[in-house]
Amino acid sequence: MLTLRSVSAAGRRCKPTPLLALAATPRTLPSSTALPRYQFSSIRSRGMAQVPVSRPAKCGPENRAIVPLKDIDPKLLNNIQGDIFPTFPKKVEQFIFFSITDAVAFRQKLGEFREHITTAARVIKNLEDIEECRKKNKGLPKPWPKDRLVKLIQYQIGFSHTGMDELNIGSPGDQALMQGQKSQARQLGDEPAPESTNTKFVGKHWTKDWTEKRIDGVILAASECDETCQEAVDQAVAIFGNSIKVEIIESGKVRPNEHEGHEHFGYLDGVSQPALRGLVDPNPGQLRCEPGVVILGLDGDVTPPTPFNNGGAVNKRPPWAIGGSIMAFRKLKQRVPEFNKFLVANALKRPGLSDKEAAELRGAKMVGRWKSGVPIDLSPEKEDTTFLDPTLINNFRYDSPEPGQARCPFSAHVRKTSPRKHIDPDDARVPLAPLLPHALMMRAGIPYGREVTPEEEQTQITSEDRGLLFVSYQNLLHVIGTGFGFIQQGWANNAGFPGPEKDAPAQAVPPGLDPIIGNAVGDVRIRQTSGEDPSLMDQNLVIPEDFVVAEGGEYFFIPPMVAIDGIIQGEKLDPLPASGAPGVGAPAGPASS
Repeated sequence: MLTLRSVSAAGRRCKPTPLLALAATPRTLPSSTALPRYQFSSIRSRGMAQVPVSRPAKCGPENRAIVPLKDIDPKLLNNIQGDIFPTFPKKVEQFIFFSITDAVAFRQKLGEFREHITTAARVIKNLEDIEECRKKNKGLPKPWPKDRLVKLIQYQIGFSHTGMDELNIGSPGDQALMQGQKSQARQLGDEPAPESTNTKFVGKHWTKDWTEKRIDGVILAASECDETCQEAVDQAVAIFGNSIKVEIIESGKVRPNEHEGHEHFGYLDGVSQPALRGLVDPNPGQLRCEPGVVILGLDGDVTPPTPFNNGGAVNKRPPWAIGGSIMAFRKLKQRVPEFNKFLVANALKRPGLSDKEAAELRGAKMVGRWKSGVPIDLSPEKEDTTFLDPTLINNFRYDSPEPGQARCPFSAHVRKTSPRKHIDPDDARVPLAPLLPHALMMRAGIPYGREVTPEEEQTQITSEDRGLLFVSYQNLLHVIGTGFGFIQQGWANNAGFPGPEKDAPAQAVPPGLDPIIGNAVGDVRIRQTSGEDPSLMDQNLVIPEDFVVAEGGEYFFIPPMVAIDGIIQGEKLDPLPASGAPGVGAPAGPASS
């Protein structure tokens, strides 16, 4: 049985408990027959909405498996909001960003809304219902009509640092959360290009809505179709009434038909969600981590060991925060025509490859996977769909037949943001290997915007708004070795990351920036990467523009249900003493081995 790791304010490890017998009005877990294998079918910023189906022979948008264990403590599942784990099954999602106009009235309305919040237990029941629906619809042509789908109204609620202040919620133990994302935008690389920079760079980043409006909280509404999602939004707004002001609504939807499961650049997403120990039965090669890497207060909720913190430490959490998580939201605009134009202009010519295949090879080297999801570490020069098998698609560590980047560049997006394995040299300043089990996130985003139009294809210039509503869940945002903020600043934006590996061929030039999300900053704007052509390892690939532009975002505390009850009752949720909070000091900057 999975248990909580409880820590007192003094830092002493307390007796583990099955989970928060405190939970008010616990709801029972749905009847626990053998749980199906929950698999991805709609896009989620490197994560996908999960739908249970039998394990398939090949991997695609409907079959990237996350397999919840059968004996998870019901009290745990009834305390966690469900998009943290196991994440919402969804085709459509709206994010309602609001400010609180009347805190007293808001608490009362939150009491009414509480019964609608979708817990992890409810998500598992929804997934079981979807599996039954799939069986009944077997053999019917897709898309299935609405009356043959499971109606899903799923909610989650969270609060920014300003909303936490408004409701007397103390810090759950993360400094970056309490500062807010807007104050860290420049550190993340979200700064507009100066006029002196090459005009291909985007001249603005955060939009006026995101720079000027006060965002106290967010309600996530996720459903199986547009009509149900709008019904869910209308219901939530009606419940809270005049206690809130809706500031921004961001709407996402999975891409249609054969594009389902793929983000707008065309790459299969959600392939490598982490398997949380004690919660998930992993597929071969699936990255594993302790549940506390995502869920506060569970085993593994620690600050990773580095030479600067005496080997790391257990994170001390207020009791009311245990079972919660920290959510990073980002609105990421994708400049698809410009990206496709770049691939064609910089195609990797090989004997026997057509022009289209050569451009696809360049894209695969930049991303680290082919559009189908096949990893280039297993299929480096031409796509081999054998590796779509779920037992193979994540079964690699960048070290076979030898360490280095002969098969997958160090700079490739999936390797930059999740290095999987790194053999540190003996003199590494900050060893990377000990950080890797902590530098994982549960991702739950969704695409937004129209498909590329014929006019955009012809002009190769973006005129329609489209991209990814990125969502990740983690225990710390911006401490060395963990969380979205660190991965973006310390890895994706760090031209020197990752550092050299022991016994690997010497790197002639640094890896460069992540070619997809790496941000160049400063008055002299340069984006370059390396390692994408094994025959030219000493050369950099210059990327003279941004393909992904952050237009706004915020950090949110996603409270467990016991904290929701405390807020409803008007309790002051006090933080631990400052000396007990993780992440004290300035957010972590770049780090490499």
